[in-house]
Amino acid sequence: MALRIFAALLLLAAWSLGGATAQNVPGFGDSGDDAEVRDPRPSPADLEIQRVVEKGLRHLASIQNNDGSWSNDVGNKLGTSYQRNIDGYGKPHLGVTAISCMAFMAAGHTPDRGEYHRNVAAGLAFVLSNIDRDTGWISQHGTRMYSHAFCTMFLAEVYGQTRDPVVLSNLRNAIRFIVESQNRQGSWRYVPNQADSDMSICVCQLQALRAASNVGVLVPKNAIEDAKDYVRRSYNHYASPGSFKYQIDWDDRSTFALTSAGVVGLQSLGEYDTHTYTITEGGRTYTAKLDLSKSITYIAANRPDKSASWLVPGTRVCDYGFWYGHYYAAQAMYQYQFVSKRTWDEWNRQNREHFVKLQHNNGAWTDEIGGFDPAKNAFATAMACLILSIPRGYLPIFQN
Repeated sequence: MALRIFAALLLLAAWSLGGATAQNVPGFGDSGDDAEVRDPRPSPADLEIQRVVEKGLRHLASIQNNDGSWSNDVGNKLGTSYQRNIDGYGKPHLGVTAISCMAFMAAGHTPDRGEYHRNVAAGLAFVLSNIDRDTGWISQHGTRMYSHAFCTMFLAEVYGQTRDPVVLSNLRNAIRFIVESQNRQGSWRYVPNQADSDMSICVCQLQALRAASNVGVLVPKNAIEDAKDYVRRSYNHYASPGSFKYQIDWDDRSTFALTSAGVVGLQSLGEYDTHTYTITEGGRTYTAKLDLSKSITYIAANRPDKSASWLVPGTRVCDYGFWYGHYYAAQAMYQYQFVSKRTWDEWNRQNREHFVKLQHNNGAWTDEIGGFDPAKNAFATAMACLILSIPRGYLPIFQN
């Protein structure tokens, strides 16, 4: 704990000394407040959000299955809807289990300490029991590469906290599977070794690789560089400048979620601000500029809950894409605070205000993966808790 406090003070000192140049972002006020000295103690607003998260965690703990899993509908995003597997309704869900466990860890609970340590330990046991010992593939009831990536990231966060050799062995296998599943585009798709790719799945795998690398697992450099190249090639220079495309060859639509994921993918690889890079295509080499300030502006302009009327009960439900998009947007904005602290502060304020309004009385948040049922919704609840807990800095994957 002393180390965490020391690290937090170092970060506070970096902000107060103006270690990064603030930028103006439309709709987020003027920059230039980075030199302000801030009290490192939790504010009343921080403490209130911790109580909100605690209410969500109590709900998660109450609906955990006896085998350590959390059940929600297994399926995949199809266009703007969620397509459930034929036999996937209400099944133990590996990806949701990993995300739920990370929600507990983001609030300071690990498999061996904290009020909810038994919940995390049971979730870990469930994930470990579903890893193919030969290939490293993590799947059950038809879960795919998304779930594999989140499970791998969870294992990395656990190993970083516990140094458990059993977790390390399985983590290495899971990482090897990701690397071996990377395709010629340098990316990944829904199932292993698929020829085409997409931005959201690419970033999931990238974050898993980054999390493993953080705790000392060897990740091949070429795998990282190829994936980084894919993310860069997905950047829109002309149509909706600053946004990121779903696919580089078949589907070039851009969205709030995809752009947030693209920014986080580059941040995971050490690119936190606007930069130039070299591209070689068709035997020709040229220099391109990737302006992340435009990406941040795009994210802010396309926030799905931007309008206050959106939050009126009964006018809208939050779908899977809402929580998935906000998961990456919060990370992107949190990292961008080293460029503009005010941008993050305003984004975090909106997250807190809106998510509190969206929480049900039992502590749950809802989406279609949980059937919009507050009594059993795990995915949305875990995502909301994760997003609100990012500033606490317990999970290394959310740190700079």
